[in-house]
Amino acid sequence: MHAPGSFPPRRRVRLWFGPHQIAEYIGDPPAATRYEAAMRRRFPGLDTTNDPVSIAPSPGVRR
Repeated sequence: MHAPGSFPPRRRVRLWFGPHQIAEYIGDPPAATRYEAAMRRRFPGLDTTNDPVSIAPSPGVRR
C-alpha cells in the first residue's frame, strides 16, 4: 500500500538502437520486468534499459 498522496512505483523500459531510443514502456515493476525480458528475447542485439521512473524525468538522458 502507498502513503496518501504518493504514487505507486513505476519502471521505464527502453529499447535502444545505438544512441536512438526506438521503444518505451512504463508500468508497474512486474509488468516492466516481463516486457524487458520479451524485448531482450525478440531483439537480442539491442540494448535494453529498465530504470525507475522519477517524478521529473530528464529528457534525452540514457543510462
